[in-house]
Amino acid sequence: MNQDRLVIFHILKDLMAEDAFDIDDSRYGDKITDFVRAAVYGTLTYMVTIDHIIKLASKRSVEDMDPDTALVLRIGAWQLLFSDKVPVYAAVNTSVELAKTVCRSSSGFVNAVLHKILELPEEKKDRRLMRPDVRVSLKSEIFGVLKSSYGRERAISIGEAFLEVPPLTARFDPKRISFEELSLKLQRDGYGVKPGEFMEEAVIITPSEIPIDKTAAFIDGDIMMQGEGAMLASRIANPHPGDLVLDCCCAPGGKTTHMALLADDDLTILAMDKKGARLERVRENLQRLKIRSVELTEGDGTTFRSDRLFDIILADVPCSGTGLLGGKPDIRVKLDYERIKSLIPVQAEILSNISSYVAPGGTLVYSTCSVNKAENEKQIESFLLDHPDFYADDITQYLPSKLIMDEERKELAGRGMITLLPDTDHCEGFFVARLKRR
Repeated sequence: MNQDRLVIFHILKDLMAEDAFDIDDSRYGDKITDFVRAAVYGTLTYMVTIDHIIKLASKRSVEDMDPDTALVLRIGAWQLLFSDKVPVYAAVNTSVELAKTVCRSSSGFVNAVLHKILELPEEKKDRRLMRPDVRVSLKSEIFGVLKSSYGRERAISIGEAFLEVPPLTARFDPKRISFEELSLKLQRDGYGVKPGEFMEEAVIITPSEIPIDKTAAFIDGDIMMQGEGAMLASRIANPHPGDLVLDCCCAPGGKTTHMALLADDDLTILAMDKKGARLERVRENLQRLKIRSVELTEGDGTTFRSDRLFDIILADVPCSGTGLLGGKPDIRVKLDYERIKSLIPVQAEILSNISSYVAPGGTLVYSTCSVNKAENEKQIESFLLDHPDFYADDITQYLPSKLIMDEERKELAGRGMITLLPDTDHCEGFFVARLKRR
């Protein structure tokens, strides 16, 4: 029995059964080889497309199959259709062997279906000829969210971009270490380094055999793993020395630490999260980055109370995570429209509650890692209608010069908002809005 395939099977089974699962925090440890990681991410990413092709080959929907059998077929089909590293005979044989281990009575069925996939005409397996949601491997309801936000053709373009694994991105503080010094430090640990797409404090790093958290740069606090979209939120918040800042939903501390460094660690940040265990991760990052200006508190943005008013409040609210479909493909499997709908009133409640604690003349920054306009632009427009003491603040001055600025983006920036999208900005999907209190 091939151990890699067995590990892939159990990781995927665990991941699909649990609300929260991190492959790097799983119990499989050093069993996670490069191939295991690629197969797990690949099977999740292309699962909708794979299920479509399995149905064509077997004349049965995977929902009507034994779950273990369906999962073995999905792993085998990914190897046949999307991996250029596995020979056809190995993909079929190892899948049959896996079936004999986890669903013995189905091994013949698995063998037959995988051979039928191989026999399908090429046009039946050509994604470009498939229905748009199947083509970009998204549930129809999730593709529908993209389509309603951006139209059919742009939704396809965004969906195609989400099929690509996003680059590994880190933030550094140019006031503490230069790009050249950081590059040399990371290169000594086997990492390739290049500048970020548009943020001056971003670096894109290519993987090494040494885990990133074991590198000298990470241990010494020179870098913080963070996407460029998330970095932009702190830039738009624009903190200054002496400011009093509230960071809601702060874990794991990317924006908290970024704002602290932007103000030379000479301000006061109250960093809040509703889960104490997540605050421990923030504490670890604060210590590693040697940041002293942050107070941690356990709390919920919907019920937060304070006798203080803040110069800046950053609300990175719970969201659908559709902007992270490329890097977190399990979202494709777990997210549904009901979940998205349930988040929208929570976001509105957080905004309404914490806005009470913005000082007159102060700033309220709202951000999500979603590309759903109902969670983003429409949420802000609704808030402004209900809160006339706030207005949208033009963010053009805070945007990096390297960021692509078409007429639509210029107009939106003038209204205090920006949406980053993977097909044009080559980063995670992200939304930021900046509001001011009168």
